[in-house]
Amino acid sequence: MVHPDTDVCHHRHRWWWMLVLLPLIVGCDGCRFNQGSEEDAEQLKQKLPDITSRPPQAYPMSRPDAGNNNQINGAVKPGHWISAEFTIRSNGEDRRGVVQSRAKVNRSRISLDDEIAAGLAEAEIPESIIVRRPAVLPKGQRRRLDTRLLVPTNGSRTFESVQFTGELISNDTAGRYGLQESRFAALQAQTYFFVILTDRPERFTRLQTSNWATPFRSEQEFAIKGDNYRIVIPPTQGVIPIAETALDWTSTAVLLWDDVPVNALTMGQRTAVLDWLHFGGTLIVNGPAGADSLADRAFRELMPIASDGVEELDTDAAKTFLRSHNVDTDLSVAYATSAVEQNQGQVAVSGEKRPDAMEVGEGGLLAEKRAGRGRVVQCRVDLMSEWLTSWQSYDSFFNSAVLARPPRVFSLSEPTAFMNSISSTTDSQPDDAEGSANPTEDALDELATLPPVRQTFVGVESEAVSPSINTSVRFFSRDSRMPGRVVDNIAADTPAADKADPDTEEPQDAVADHPAAPDDQPGEITDGSNTTVDTNAIASLAPWISADVWAHPVTGLGGWKNDSPMVAWGREQLQQEIGLSIPDSALVFRSLLIYLLVLIPINYVVFRLLGRLEWAWLAVVPLAILGALWVARAAQLDVGFARSRNELAMLELPKDYSRGHLTRVIGLYNSLASRYRVDFATADAAIEVVRLRGSDKDNEANLFGQTDPEMQFGFENGPSLNNISVGSNSYGVLHTEQIIDIDGPIGIQDVAPENQSDIENDGSIDRKYLTNDSSLELLDVIVVQRDAEGTIRLASLGTLSSGSRQQIRLNPASNLVIPDGLPMGLTEWIQRLLSPGIIPPNSARLIARVETPLGELSITPDCKQVRSQTLVFAHLAMPPRPPALHDVNLVRDLIRPRQ
Repeated sequence: MVHPDTDVCHHRHRWWWMLVLLPLIVGCDGCRFNQGSEEDAEQLKQKLPDITSRPPQAYPMSRPDAGNNNQINGAVKPGHWISAEFTIRSNGEDRRGVVQSRAKVNRSRISLDDEIAAGLAEAEIPESIIVRRPAVLPKGQRRRLDTRLLVPTNGSRTFESVQFTGELISNDTAGRYGLQESRFAALQAQTYFFVILTDRPERFTRLQTSNWATPFRSEQEFAIKGDNYRIVIPPTQGVIPIAETALDWTSTAVLLWDDVPVNALTMGQRTAVLDWLHFGGTLIVNGPAGADSLADRAFRELMPIASDGVEELDTDAAKTFLRSHNVDTDLSVAYATSAVEQNQGQVAVSGEKRPDAMEVGEGGLLAEKRAGRGRVVQCRVDLMSEWLTSWQSYDSFFNSAVLARPPRVFSLSEPTAFMNSISSTTDSQPDDAEGSANPTEDALDELATLPPVRQTFVGVESEAVSPSINTSVRFFSRDSRMPGRVVDNIAADTPAADKADPDTEEPQDAVADHPAAPDDQPGEITDGSNTTVDTNAIASLAPWISADVWAHPVTGLGGWKNDSPMVAWGREQLQQEIGLSIPDSALVFRSLLIYLLVLIPINYVVFRLLGRLEWAWLAVVPLAILGALWVARAAQLDVGFARSRNELAMLELPKDYSRGHLTRVIGLYNSLASRYRVDFATADAAIEVVRLRGSDKDNEANLFGQTDPEMQFGFENGPSLNNISVGSNSYGVLHTEQIIDIDGPIGIQDVAPENQSDIENDGSIDRKYLTNDSSLELLDVIVVQRDAEGTIRLASLGTLSSGSRQQIRLNPASNLVIPDGLPMGLTEWIQRLLSPGIIPPNSARLIARVETPLGELSITPDCKQVRSQTLVFAHLAMPPRPPALHDVNLVRDLIRPRQ
């Protein structure tokens, strides 16, 4: 018999042993489980590729919820420099390397067939040069790496999209990792970006459907028309994806600033916006939010209203404002004014309008101020206020008052033209196409309620839009119509000077791929889309389209051009300057005389005084070597590797601004084959090798060598171009552009410096003072002014040193004597710049030259012979703003609501 206590004891021991063994069992199972999880995690990690990436994005980048116009990756403008970014992650380990990228034209099969039919055969697909930038990828972290490139073009032929490819080249291995590709839509010549900086994007959907951004299209229209603006709303979290140099802002025409604080931008982005603005950009400051956000001093000084807070909206002023911009056929103005009265307590920006600003319309709610070529438009109220956006004349107001575009008229399409478009579309459909068996009859039924409507400018028959209407951003060296020969008579004392000499054409290289300029065909003009416009449109659109610029049929205005009139002329001139300078006989005689003097008498005297006359013979050898090196240096020759560098440049300066656009055409010559490298000190720079075209293309290898250059960004302070090959006894030509600072503006003052005023207020600069607050010493200064009647008067001021000023005394153009024999052909160049056809009415400008090279640029290997001339082109007065004329009618005037 077992004692009960003994049984209890056994139970206790059993539980004790279970408790002792339980951790071992769980521990073993736990170890196996954890080990298995780590192995599984390692296997999962091994399944991931070493490098993962997202499709690259081009700047300005639009946020996902802002719409992308059915383009997943966005859009770019051909022929313009852009900034872009890659998003890359290293999944395996820390990596360092280089991201290498390139863009190429993407053409449809139809366009390729058309080119083959035109005899172009299988032409090579245009692509950009290789662009490299460093990449540091910490393990497991997603990195955004920005880069820059020049979007390629296909001559004067349009194309659908641009393909952007890239790869990561790792430093620690020989591996190359392909990155995801992007396909960007190619914007048309007249289409530019309209960027909105806001944290409340939902409020700006009204602008994306405006008929000034995308022309109105009836449902029955089958032809696809081009947009005027591509609305982009960038994300504002982190670094805002916009470019940091104005050279990459040329595809943007308008920037609307809402409620994003200015310190959200990097210093480079702020400077880029200011530079872009002074070269023609339009900055819209939206109501109290925009005024508060632009707290930076540089921006505040440019704003037309000296804001001192907010105040309650004056309803009477708002009513006056609405009526001054109302379309004559719009009856909704009564509803809009009533809405203002019912919404009491609305706020507006308080403060006085600056003296040099102008009011647009009436009521004092909208004002603008010029900043160089550009404009700052400021509205005291929020442009997206409900009482404004519900107003039927809102699109007309925005088109004319805010964007300064011409007035428009809406009319019904001709029935015959409409029927033809329907018939052509019907014929192109297959027999088994889905939908109605008779689309023509269906379309005619729709025509009874919703006819097709044409949207044109007043006085213009064509629906095509010139790029000059949509953007004011331009650089003189890219877009100016510089005449191709010297104008015999630069005196233009009559309005007939508006018409340039029909014999003056752009250089052949400059017009091969571009439409004819207005003066080339007296009966018609050609816009950027190669659409002929009746000459009646010239007078109607004269305030909005300048006769001094020409637009490329693909890149529009502001695009990079290696064949612009200025660059083409510079290249032709350098062909005459290329080579080595042979020392004259005087230099040889002086060098020989000094050499003999040192070698014989001085050498003899020195060692005679030392009592070591026998050493004089030993000193002959080193003296002979030093003498030869000195003679070579005096002759500016690098012994055995003779190189020369010739440079023609133009520095364009906006009115009252210290930063300018420097364009250089550089010719590099060497007697033996060399590979050059060009480095810039700042990021505001771009460069490309100029290649020959046409019949000279066969000689390209002989002249330029086998070139395969590579662009680099991010390795140094500025970009660089490597591997520029120049063959033996040959030369190469480079086209470079920079934004540089000259430490102060060149401008106009009244006779009394304490009573300054703008040229536009007085109308004439005669008897006023030209001031040079820059660091440049200006030589052969000429000031030219053209009044509203077309009369040109000039003043020759000679030399204007840094920090000095000189009074201007204008004289008839016939009295001007341009200095003859200026170096490197500048006499002819200045004569061309004084041609009446490229000087707009109501404008004034300065032309001078600088002998020293400008801009921080270094070329390796060094060239001992350097000759440089820079033409300074400063704007002293700009033509006034075109009048703000509202539209003739509304779309709803022509369309009956459906029953």
